[in-house]
Amino acid sequence: MKQPGGFDQTPLHARYRPLQLLDDDDDSDDEWQGEARGDPGASCGSRASRPSPAMEAASIPLARSLLEREHMTSFLQSSWVFLLLLGFLASVTAWSVDAGVLVVTKLHSSFTSLGGGWLLGYLFYILFRVFILLLGVGCTVLICPEAAGSGIPEMRSILGGFPFPNYLTGRALIAKCFGLVLALGSGLTIGKEGPFVHLSSIIARQLLRLPLFEQIRNSKDLTHHVLAAACAVGVTATFGAPVGGVLFSIEVTTSYYVTSNYWRAFFSSVVGVVVFRGLNSFLAGSYGSLFTTEFDTLPYETFEIAFFLLLAVICGLLAALLVRSFRMVLDWKKKFEEQYLLCWCGRFPGMVPFVYAALVALLFSLVEYPVGSFMQLTQRQTIDDMFSTKTLARDEVATATHLSVDFGSSWTSPALSLNLFAYVVVRFWSLVISATVFIPSGIVTPVFAIGAALGRLFGEMVVILSEGELSIGGYAVVGAASFTAGVTGTISIAVIVFELTGQLSYMIPVLLCVIVGRAVTRIFSLDMYETMARHKNLPQWPDLTKQISYSLTAGDLMRDMPPYYLVRRQTLASIKHLLQVTNKEKKGKTAHVFPVVDDAKTMVLLGVTTREELEALVILWELSLRGGKNSAATGTPVSVAGITPEQAAVLSRPASETSEVVDLVHFELLSLEDEHFHVPRDTRASHVVLLISVHKCPQLFVTHRGKLQGVIHAADLLARSRKYML
Repeated sequence: MKQPGGFDQTPLHARYRPLQLLDDDDDSDDEWQGEARGDPGASCGSRASRPSPAMEAASIPLARSLLEREHMTSFLQSSWVFLLLLGFLASVTAWSVDAGVLVVTKLHSSFTSLGGGWLLGYLFYILFRVFILLLGVGCTVLICPEAAGSGIPEMRSILGGFPFPNYLTGRALIAKCFGLVLALGSGLTIGKEGPFVHLSSIIARQLLRLPLFEQIRNSKDLTHHVLAAACAVGVTATFGAPVGGVLFSIEVTTSYYVTSNYWRAFFSSVVGVVVFRGLNSFLAGSYGSLFTTEFDTLPYETFEIAFFLLLAVICGLLAALLVRSFRMVLDWKKKFEEQYLLCWCGRFPGMVPFVYAALVALLFSLVEYPVGSFMQLTQRQTIDDMFSTKTLARDEVATATHLSVDFGSSWTSPALSLNLFAYVVVRFWSLVISATVFIPSGIVTPVFAIGAALGRLFGEMVVILSEGELSIGGYAVVGAASFTAGVTGTISIAVIVFELTGQLSYMIPVLLCVIVGRAVTRIFSLDMYETMARHKNLPQWPDLTKQISYSLTAGDLMRDMPPYYLVRRQTLASIKHLLQVTNKEKKGKTAHVFPVVDDAKTMVLLGVTTREELEALVILWELSLRGGKNSAATGTPVSVAGITPEQAAVLSRPASETSEVVDLVHFELLSLEDEHFHVPRDTRASHVVLLISVHKCPQLFVTHRGKLQGVIHAADLLARSRKYML
């Protein structure tokens, strides 16, 4: 679009068309325009004729059919169909994983029973766990190493705009599915919420490859939205809690969330939970993802609030201990592999993850089997037992729920408190160490089970001290919620608890203790997902939860003057030289944005231009030079499409004059951008992070009174945010 001054403000890379020679004898455009108007003789001298009424009547059903087909195609390509398929396929995949785990678990039980006696059964129990876990590690290492780990920290980085090659491929889907089935079937203390988030995201990415959803694939915003919805579907498939699943996925995978994307996440999650619960009816002994509770309307006394708060503080402290222990084990594992395992493996360093996994499986197989039969319960069975309203210590009989009635008496033999304590300690360290094995693994479900056992133990002690009739299962609910909130750093776990139990009886204690547990953990430690991300050096935007982030400014975060900038008065040779020296594709450090200043001395920032814009300008400049030569030689008027005559006159100077500078700004040869690309020096760091993370700016230029002072790169911001703990 031209301005009153006569210059075209359209970006050069959008204006560019090939060089055209204007020929007065060329009437192709007139012929086309005449045909479009329906003028007689416009096309090859043929006379336009009006269709007959019969032809018009016959064309009406055809037009209506074409319109209906267009509407149907538009609907099939819409987000509704995509989200429907995403929820269905993700839930089917999650159900298939659960079914596979059930099959492996039954095989484990059958293989152990072949031993007959206790000692031989013990040996078979160990051999099976080690063998199955090694198979899981093999699937992960050989098929797709990116499938190892949780998946939530990586998805947080992907949703933050950072690319992760090979992370959402079909190979990762296969490795994640089989690796997770074998890892869970081996009896390792791990969860599945992280892998399910990863699996759902892979399914979403693979669906986008279909031609039907090309419109969604071509839009970065829509792609981001459907990946965020996929994360919610993954959490929902884990717990069967659509509302809590959406909120939980938002907390653990994004720093900033577009609320208009709510409907996508909820719709796909609801579809997923309906499909998942329907398929769950085929699993023997499965009652869906909800836990059975029978609490009264008001099952606790007012004075118990103090006990709930004390329990929340204990859970918060233990959650901090778990996260710090996990970090210590990661550091120890690195040293152990370098000093011992690499020596043991000799010429086969690829065997290191296999040896480490075998040692972990051997260690906890040796420990868990003799402790008691309650250690053989699944995590869901354990949580059901802990949520029971019956007092196991007083009944001293089988008081477990319908799923674990065979093991009910084992909780009270030899002593309930001792067994609960043993369960918490063994599972605590088993989770810490198991999470470091090179397999797909999550943390939420085992953390939830440990918290429930811890709360149950605390509740049993409160009953003994108070000598009253109290609902001990409520303490298990509060313990599970507060401990999980501390480890994961989320508040939405409270909503998940309400959906899991199907009751709001403990709404106030749960909400209160979730906040307290998370706050206590945050004092002493990061959450588990942030710890994983920092260990892997994953790029993630800070959450701006620290007060110090509001006292720092852009001047504290910036680098000094950027090494490259563009002065408004340039020659063709200088622009080409700038593009050449800043092109470092092999190193991945190519400069894509350039600040434009008024003068090298004053350094007044006029705006920002892009590499694409400069490359288009170079092409137009060279075309104009060639056009000027042709015009001088042939006398034929020459024009370069997309630029004005004034701009063409400047760019088409003879070669002898190209050493003279051209004012790129005055002649409007660059479309300068000044929004979201520069900030004043005293801008708060919180606003800087917001601009870079939301607008996906690779860098921000810092100015002081209009003068260019420095630059803040996104990569530097990530490192400095950890230094200052934003």
